[in-house]
Amino acid sequence: MKNEPVVRVEKLIWRGRGLSRLESGKVVIIEPGVFPGELVRLGMTQEKKDYLRAVCTKIIEPLPGRRPHPCPHAHACGGCLFGVIPNRLQLYLKKELLSAELFRALPDHPEAAGVPVEVFPSPRGWRYRWRGQIHVHASRPHFKKMGSHELVPLKDCLLLARPLGQGLSRVCQGLPDGKHTIAAGPLLGRPVSDLDGEAVRLPFPAYQMQLKVSAGSFFQANWLLNQDLTAYVTSCLAGFGRVADLYAGAGNFALPLTMVNDRVLALEQEPGAVDSCRQSALEAGLDNLRVERLDLSGLLPGNLLADFSPKGLVLDPPRTGGGKKGLESVRSLDSLQRLVWVSCDLVNTCRDLRLFLKQGWKMEKVALFDMFPQTWHLEAVFVLSR
Repeated sequence: MKNEPVVRVEKLIWRGRGLSRLESGKVVIIEPGVFPGELVRLGMTQEKKDYLRAVCTKIIEPLPGRRPHPCPHAHACGGCLFGVIPNRLQLYLKKELLSAELFRALPDHPEAAGVPVEVFPSPRGWRYRWRGQIHVHASRPHFKKMGSHELVPLKDCLLLARPLGQGLSRVCQGLPDGKHTIAAGPLLGRPVSDLDGEAVRLPFPAYQMQLKVSAGSFFQANWLLNQDLTAYVTSCLAGFGRVADLYAGAGNFALPLTMVNDRVLALEQEPGAVDSCRQSALEAGLDNLRVERLDLSGLLPGNLLADFSPKGLVLDPPRTGGGKKGLESVRSLDSLQRLVWVSCDLVNTCRDLRLFLKQGWKMEKVALFDMFPQTWHLEAVFVLSR
């Protein structure tokens, strides 16, 4: 087919897209769903100055180990396109993707980009999510068909923890049409929605405490692997005495950090998360945690941070990054000795990390947490020291 060239996929790039080249040498970026080494037929969708965009119309030579997807909705939904390859291969590709992105984004800092990546696999490949979003129509759960606004009825999702996935119909009853957040906790397992007003309780067995959070507030959906994530962050900041947590959410890091430091300052802008963090701290009997509500994207928290004089700081911003004013405040802290940066978007994080590396900070550690098996997404942690 003249308009559907056949190419060999060279590698994956950020957002799980495939990269290949035509015989002319022109770069082609292929939408997610293909893997390195596969021979595929392409349908071109867009022509740019330096590259083409395409979708795969046929896999001619599949990757060894490619398997049928276990979910009947997979290709219409598009939410877990990595589900056709084994978990160990998914993790290998994500590690390669992370390392390649660091070298691409930090060309002036090869010593930082070359730090070995420690990998933390998810204990579960499926049924790991305790929080998700669902489209409700006529009191029934749906998902939006990939690339369109068409709603498709849904009885279960294999990414959701069993009580949540198999309780979709029940939790959606009576909800108004629209997109809703739903959640459950491993302690009770009963699903709730963002309109229920009920809190989900999530255990921290290692610290003998619980995180109390509403379904509408953010928490790490892969709660099993989150135990490893919080332990890693806590170990990196143990013994620093005074530690600050920016974009603290409901206290996922702030609460455990109180166990290994004298004072912890948690800054968060979402009022529900602030209330949850304070309530969890109260129930745990913590008297060394201060929680303040602050718009970190628009206000300069410099005085608050400077007065607290943290020696360690954890930063877990949204996908858009740390925010210019907030990062200026962090960079200006003379007291700060170590920064632990938790990221779900490498492109924006590398943009922000460059500011610290230029200032003389050193990349000490890089870790990959496979928080989202069956998808291209990953969680990375960067540990920087003066």
